[in-house]
Amino acid sequence: MTDTSTVSSGGADAAAGDDAAARAAAAELDAVVVEIETRLAAWAREAGAALAALDGKVSGTAVDKLIRPVVEELVHTPEGYVAGAGFLANAGLLGPERSYIAWWQGAEMEHVDALANFSPNAISRYVRAEWFRTPVETGQPHVTGPYVDFLCTDENVLTFTHPVFCQPDGPVAGIVGMDVTVQRLERGVMPALRRIGDRATLVNPDGRAIVSAAADIDAGDLAVAAEGCRVYPVGRRFSIWSGAAGI
Repeated sequence: MTDTSTVSSGGADAAAGDDAAARAAAAELDAVVVEIETRLAAWAREAGAALAALDGKVSGTAVDKLIRPVVEELVHTPEGYVAGAGFLANAGLLGPERSYIAWWQGAEMEHVDALANFSPNAISRYVRAEWFRTPVETGQPHVTGPYVDFLCTDENVLTFTHPVFCQPDGPVAGIVGMDVTVQRLERGVMPALRRIGDRATLVNPDGRAIVSAAADIDAGDLAVAAEGCRVYPVGRRFSIWSGAAGI
């Protein structure tokens, strides 16, 4: 005779152990994303206070001096996820209908699209971009992607952006942002993702895959949650699906 109570108890213990391990792995991924979001929010506050201290005398040179040291720290952080970062001024900060981009990419600190700062129509290059438009219109942090960033990295990226305010109740002065390449993120989080399951997938709110343990799901692919899969929140906007299927 089989002792069904013992088998049932053992199965329950194993399931509980698997769930605990999956939750611990999901917490590791959450910590990675939350750290990026938290650092960006702190940078937005610091930039707003520094711009306010200029008392309306904001120039491109002054913006570069405020922003570049932070970017240099971010892109040179050992084992960090940030491939590029910077600030983009909203119209009015440096003058009517004028924008300004202070964005650097890579360990070599390449100044991205610097020539745009000399064009009176430069702001038209950015106002429709989701990573700029959404935080400016909502006054809230945002993350765009994954998408192929032809302007900077030519790689699949997530662009985290945060509005900058010189005064708490004032207009949005601009945005600070960080580019995180999917390749770097994958390298850092894949071991934890695989502990959740061989089809565990980190997705954005639209169900688009960012990183997946499944070989047939690539960054940018639309996915669906398979029946019975568990969902773990990650950061402000992402989720892990323990079992995902590509569309």
